[in-house]
Amino acid sequence: MKKAKPVVVFLFLIMAWVSVASIEYELVRWLGILFNLFISVFALSVLLGALLRAPEGYEDENGFHIGALAGAVLP
Repeated sequence: MKKAKPVVVFLFLIMAWVSVASIEYELVRWLGILFNLFISVFALSVLLGALLRAPEGYEDENGFHIGALAGAVLP
């Protein structure tokens, strides 16, 4: 099962990329490049907002931890 999971994830990503590319092509063909530019800038601003609101965390030998040691000093 450990070998099958990366293959399934890879195939899913390929299918998602092809789907987005075909939708993007149709949008550009029908609505023009300005609409596509507007949507791209809007999507990047939404991602930036999500990244700026994300809680801080740290990573050690036990994995990644979010907000567990907000005020503590790591050794």
